[in-house]
Amino acid sequence: MVVCFFLCAALLQLSGSFRDVSAGSSPLKCGLGSKQCKDGSECVLYSHVCDGERDCRDGSDEEDCATECNEDQFQCAHGKKCIDTDQVCDGVPQCQDRSDELQCMKQTEGCVHHCDNKSRCLPANFLCDGERDCLDGTDEANCEDQEEDKYEKEEGTSATSKPPVPTPIKCPLGSKPCKDEAECVLYNHVCDGEADCRDGSDEEECLSVCEPDQFQCAHGKKCIEQSQVCDGVPQCQDRSDEMGCAKHMEGCAHQCDDKTRCIPNNFLCDGERDCLDGSDEANCAEEDCSDNEFKCTSGQCVSTTMRCDGHPDCRDRSDEESCTKAPVCTTKHRCPHSKECLVQEWICDGDEDCKDGTDEKDCPVAPLNCGIFQWSCKSKTECIPTAWRCDGMKDCEDGSDETECGVVKCLPHQFQCGSQECLDPVLLCNGITNCADGSDEGGSCQINCSEADNRRCSQSCHSTPQGTRCRCAAGFRLMEDELTCADIDECEGQSSSVCSQLCINTPGSYQCDCHPGYIKEAGGHHCKITGEPFLLSSVQTDLFLFGLRSGSLDVLSSSAKKAVLSLDYDWRDQRVFWVCLDTESIRWSSLDQKTTEILIRGVRADSVAVDWLGRNLYWIDGVNSQIVAVRLATAIKKLLDHSVILDEDLDQPRSLALIPQKGLMFWTEIGNVVKIERAGMDGSERRAVVYSSLGWPGGVAVDTISDRVYWTDEMLRSIGSATLDGDDIQILQMKETTNPFSLAVFNDMLYWSDTKNRVVQVAHKITGKNHQVLLKRLRQPFAIKIIHPMLQMGTESPCKKINCSHMCVLAPGPRAVCKCPSGLLLAEDGLTCSSLVNSAFLLMLSPSTVTQIYLQSRHTAAGLKVWPEHLALQVPIVNKAAIMDYSLRDHTLFLTDDGSTSLRSFKLKDSVLASQGQLFKLLGDTITAMALDWVTLNIYWSSTKQPRLQVTSITRAHTAVLLKEGIGRVESIALHPPSGRVCFTNLGLQGTGTVATVECANMDGAERHVVWKDAVQPTSLVFSSNGATIYWADTSLGVIGSVQLDGSGYKELKVGDGLAALALSDDMLLWMTVSDKTRLWYRDEQQQNRLWYEVGTEVVGLKAVSKPSQTGSNQCTENNGNCQHFCLATPAGRTCKCAHDNILVNGTHCGPEQSCPAGSRLCLDHLSCQPVEKFCNGHVDCSDHSDENCINLKLWSGVKVPAPTQSHSSSSPPSPPPLSEGTDLNVSLNTSSQLLNLDTQKCSQRRCSGNGRCVEINGNTACVCSLGHSGDSCQDHLLKTMQGPIVYGAAGLCAGVVVIAVIAVVVKRKKNANTRRTSPAAVKETSMTDLENKAETAPSTQTSPADTDKPEEAVSSVD
Repeated sequence: MVVCFFLCAALLQLSGSFRDVSAGSSPLKCGLGSKQCKDGSECVLYSHVCDGERDCRDGSDEEDCATECNEDQFQCAHGKKCIDTDQVCDGVPQCQDRSDELQCMKQTEGCVHHCDNKSRCLPANFLCDGERDCLDGTDEANCEDQEEDKYEKEEGTSATSKPPVPTPIKCPLGSKPCKDEAECVLYNHVCDGEADCRDGSDEEECLSVCEPDQFQCAHGKKCIEQSQVCDGVPQCQDRSDEMGCAKHMEGCAHQCDDKTRCIPNNFLCDGERDCLDGSDEANCAEEDCSDNEFKCTSGQCVSTTMRCDGHPDCRDRSDEESCTKAPVCTTKHRCPHSKECLVQEWICDGDEDCKDGTDEKDCPVAPLNCGIFQWSCKSKTECIPTAWRCDGMKDCEDGSDETECGVVKCLPHQFQCGSQECLDPVLLCNGITNCADGSDEGGSCQINCSEADNRRCSQSCHSTPQGTRCRCAAGFRLMEDELTCADIDECEGQSSSVCSQLCINTPGSYQCDCHPGYIKEAGGHHCKITGEPFLLSSVQTDLFLFGLRSGSLDVLSSSAKKAVLSLDYDWRDQRVFWVCLDTESIRWSSLDQKTTEILIRGVRADSVAVDWLGRNLYWIDGVNSQIVAVRLATAIKKLLDHSVILDEDLDQPRSLALIPQKGLMFWTEIGNVVKIERAGMDGSERRAVVYSSLGWPGGVAVDTISDRVYWTDEMLRSIGSATLDGDDIQILQMKETTNPFSLAVFNDMLYWSDTKNRVVQVAHKITGKNHQVLLKRLRQPFAIKIIHPMLQMGTESPCKKINCSHMCVLAPGPRAVCKCPSGLLLAEDGLTCSSLVNSAFLLMLSPSTVTQIYLQSRHTAAGLKVWPEHLALQVPIVNKAAIMDYSLRDHTLFLTDDGSTSLRSFKLKDSVLASQGQLFKLLGDTITAMALDWVTLNIYWSSTKQPRLQVTSITRAHTAVLLKEGIGRVESIALHPPSGRVCFTNLGLQGTGTVATVECANMDGAERHVVWKDAVQPTSLVFSSNGATIYWADTSLGVIGSVQLDGSGYKELKVGDGLAALALSDDMLLWMTVSDKTRLWYRDEQQQNRLWYEVGTEVVGLKAVSKPSQTGSNQCTENNGNCQHFCLATPAGRTCKCAHDNILVNGTHCGPEQSCPAGSRLCLDHLSCQPVEKFCNGHVDCSDHSDENCINLKLWSGVKVPAPTQSHSSSSPPSPPPLSEGTDLNVSLNTSSQLLNLDTQKCSQRRCSGNGRCVEINGNTACVCSLGHSGDSCQDHLLKTMQGPIVYGAAGLCAGVVVIAVIAVVVKRKKNANTRRTSPAAVKETSMTDLENKAETAPSTQTSPADTDKPEEAVSSVD
C-alpha cells in the first residue's frame, strides 16, 4: 500500500514537469491517462484530478469538483475525491490519504480484542491460548496477570477496586508508538516531512541536513543512501529519489512515459510501439500504398489480389467490405452471414474468423485434459506449461499460477528471516524489527565486529542475531570459508531476463550490450534493430511477404504449380530461391515482384539454403542422399556445375540451415537413426549434435544471436533447441504446438508455420510467451524465413582472398576452401581443378555406400579430417554390404550382401550405381570370401556352410568345387588371372594345431601349397602387380605381411592396432585402421607411413583399382579357352573344368555324371542326392545347404564372354531374359524357372538331350527346346521331321512367351506394392509427392514416421 502511495506522489511530481518534445508552437499533447491543465502548460494524471491537492500551477485540476459524493460513493478524507463504495476496504487504496482502507478491521465472530492497528479483532477464547493470532502479539500479552487475578477470585479474596490504568500501546513490527502512545506510525513514515502522529512527534528530532553520502528527499527531511538514488525503487515518499532518471537509448531524441524513457529518431513512426504511452507512434504521416496494393481503412497496405478473396487480410477486415458478390470458396466451409471462407481447423479455435462470430458459437466444451508438462489453472478452464508456474508473471486468467509459490529464494547477499522474508544485511541488529518473526533482532546482536573480524573478512563484517559474520555487497556471494566474497557471474547460464543478446559481467554487477546493428532499448536489457523486418512465407504455391511492424502483405511472382516446400533469400541480389514438387530445378523470384527465373536445371532439391557470404547455393538431394552446392550467378547453371559437399552416410536428410559467419551448416536426418548433424560448409568436422529428445525433426534454423540451433518435431509436436555443440537441449514450453513445419528465429522471437491449422505464429524464443498469429490463410503455409539486411551483412568473405578456379566454399572459422565439380580433381596448389592424370582409384565399402577416391588426390593434402575429393555411390537394395570386387572392363561392381545372403552386381554409369540384379542367393549360409576373375567373370567364393574354394560361372550357371580338403574357414581370396594363380586364407580346422595359413594354388586348384603358416588373423589378400608376391593384413598382429609364392622372402610392416584392410595400387601399399575413426594410410616414395585422411564413417572393405591391375591376358581370354563350362587359367596355360556333377567328355566339353538316380541331383559336397524339385524350393535339404544355391540366369548386355564352338548336341541353351529389379524370389520360384540350381545344366543335358533347358511348371519338370529341336526330350531335329517340329516349336515358343509375360505382370505388381519398402529414396520421393496430394483433405491421424510402410508420414503435418 505504501508503494502505491509513493507511486501516486511520484507520478504527481512527474506530471508537473511533463513537456512535449515537439518544438515550435504545436499544442501540448498529453500522454495516455492524463489531461491538460487549463493554461496548457502542463499535464496532470486523471487520478490526481479532484484529489484535494493542487497539481496544476493554475489549480485547474481542483476546479469544478463535486463538493459532495453520490449516495453510492465514498468521499476521501483528504480532498474532494469520490470513489465507488465497492472500492472501500478492498485492500487497494484509491484515496491518496488511504482513508478508504482505514478502520477496515477483519472481525472474528465474538469480537472482544482489537489488535494490529485495529485491523483485526479476536474473540475472548483466542486470548492467552498459547498461540499468537495477532501479528503484534497482544493477544498473548499480560497472560500471567490474568492467571493471578483468576486465582485470587477462586480464593474468595476481595480487592479494593481501583480506577483502570490505560495499558501501554504495543506497536506492530516495523512501526513505533507516537509520543502520546495513542497510535503507531511506520518507521518509513518517520521524518518523511509529513506528520502522521496526531501530536506530530514522528517529525520531531529529525536531521535537517543529510550526511555527505546521503540524499535528502524533496518532500520532508528523510535521508537515504546515495546508492539508492535512481535504482528503480522509490525510497522517498514523494519518489524524488527516482525523478530525473530517464533511461536514455543511444541517440536520444524523443522523451516519453513521463520523461522516464528516451528513444532515437529512427524508432519514431516505425510501426512498433516503444513508449508505453504510445507517443512514438502518434501523429505519424500515413504512407501511401503502391499501385498494386489496396489501402485498408486502418492505413495498412495489402496486395490488390487479396481484395474480396473471401479472407480478411486487413486488421480491420476492410478488404472484404463493399464486395459486389460473394467470393468463390475453394474450401468446404463458409460463414453463414458474412460469407468469409473457412477451413475446418478454424471452427471453434478460439479466434473469430467470421465477422458475425458464428465460427465460435455453440462450440462443444471438451473436458480439460492437461499434458504431462502442463499445469491446470484453478479455474479448470485452461492449461499452461509447468515452466510458467510461479515465474513472476500471471499466465492463468484467474492468476492462480502465481499463488502458493512457496518460499522466496533470497539473493546471496541478503538475510532470510525465519518467516521467509528477505532483508538487506544493513537492517540486521539495528534495533528495528523488520522480520515478521523478529529473527533479525535479538540473539547475539549486542556483539560488535572487532578490528580482527574486519581484517579477516574480504569485504566487511556485521552483527547478526547469530553473532558477527562477514558480509558481502550486492552482486557478491560468501564462499564456503565464510570469509571471502566472490563475484556472482550474472551472465553465466543467462536467460532472457538478464540480457537478450550480450551480457558482460562486472565486479558486483553486469552490463548488457547488443550485437552490431542493434540498439539497446531504454530498459537496458533488450535490443532492437532499425528498419522493418519482413516474414517471407510460402503458402502452397504463393510467396508471401509480410511486414512484421506495418502489417503490409504482398505476393511475389511465382511460377510454381505445386507446393513450395523450401526457400531462402539473397539480400545482395534481392532474390528469393525456392523449390517445389512439380519441377526438377531450383528457381528464383525477385523481391521487386517482377521476375521469376531458373538457377539450375535437372536437380531434385528437398531443402535450399543461401550462403550469402561465400556466394553459393546449397541444397539437399534426398533421392541421392547428398548435400550439394552451386555458385550463385545470373547464368542458368548446368547439372555438371555443382559440387558435392557431403554424400557419405546421409540417411534421408530433410532440412538444411547455414551459418556463413562461422562456416557451419546444420541438417536434420529422419532415416533409421533420427538426429541433427553439423559440419563445416565444406563437409569437414562432421558430427551429430542432437540425437536424443527427437521424434521426427523436420525444419531446422539457427539463431546467430544466442548461438543455438532450433528444430521442429512433427512427431512430438514441439519445437526444440540446443547450443551449436548440442548441449543444453530445451523443448519450448507453449500452451499448444500442433504441427510445426518450418521455423525461423529473429532477435528475441521465434516464428513457425503450422500446416494443420494453416497459420504462421510467433512467440518468445525462450519462454514461449507473447504468442501471436501473424498469418492465417486458407491454404497451407510451408517454408518461412525472416528478411532483414542486417542478417546478411557485417563480415568480409574469406573467398575474396583466394582465387579458386571453380568454386570457393567456407570451412569452419570461417576459412576458404576450393571445391571441384564431379569428374575434376583439385590440383596440388589447392586452387585449380584439373582432369585426371592417373585414373587409379580406391573403393571403400560401407554397409550401404561405396566411395570412389582417385589416388591422385592424395598429393593435395595429408592428414585430412574429412573425405578427400571423392564420389559416394549409394548402393540400392543391399541391406548389409560385406565384400566387393570390381570389373574395370565392364564398369561392374560385385557385392555380397550379408543381409540377404546373396551376391549382386551393379553397373557404374554417370556416377550412379544401377542394379543389374541378384546373381545368386544362399539360404541359411553366408559368403565369407569372394573374388572376381576379371578375364572370364567367374566368381571364386566360399561360405560358412560350404568352407571350400569353389568357382561359379555367373554367365553359364555352373559351380565347381576346386579345393575342399583341410579347409576350416576361408576369409579372403585373391586372384591373379595373367599368371593363373589364386591365394586364400585358411583359418585352420580345430585340433590341427595351426592357427591360420596363407595358401596358394593354380586357379584350377592344382599345385596347392602353404606360403605362410605363422599368421593369426590374415585378411585382405592382394597380389603384387607381377603376381610374384602375395600381401595380407594380419588384423590380430597389426602387421602387413608379404611373401613370394614359393614361400621365400617374407617381409612385414608393423602398422599397429586397429589394422582392418589392405590394398595395393601399382605396388604402393594402402591400409585402413579402425578405432574411434576410420583412417586411411599409405606408404610414400620415401617408404614413410603417411596418414591420408580420417573419417567417422564405418568402412568394411577396401580395394584399389587401376588399368595395370586388370591388364593382361591368358588362354581363357579368347572364346573361353574353347571350354564348355569353366576355363581356369594356370601358369602353364589353362584347364577346362565341368560343373560338379558333370565330367569332361573330350577335354573341353562336358557330359552328365550318372551318380544319382533319375530325377535327382547331387549336392555340392557329393554326400547325397536330392530330388530335383527340392532344389531352390526355399528349404534346406543338402547338408551343406548347396541345394539352395540359386542363381539368376540372365544375359548381360555388353559383357563379351563368347561361348566355345560346339556341336548341335552340346550347344549351350539360351538364357532366359533378365528379371526386373525388385522381383520376389519366392514368386519367381513358384511361377517359372527363372531361378535355377547352379548345376541346372545337368538337367538340360540329361532330360533335354542338350538341345534345350529344363523348366519347372506347377512342380513338374519339362523341356523348352532350342530352335530347330522338338520332342519331350528335345530329341527330334528339324531336318528329320520337318513339319511337326516347326508347329511344336512355335507352340513351345509361344508358351514360353506367355509364361514370361505372366511373370512380368506379377513382378510389376509386386514391385509397385513394395516400392516404398524397397528403397529409402523411393520413400522420400513418394512422401514429398504425397505431401502435395494431401492438401485440402481431411487431417489424417498422426503416426510414426519411422514406419517406412507409411511414407505419407514423411510430412505428417500436411492434412
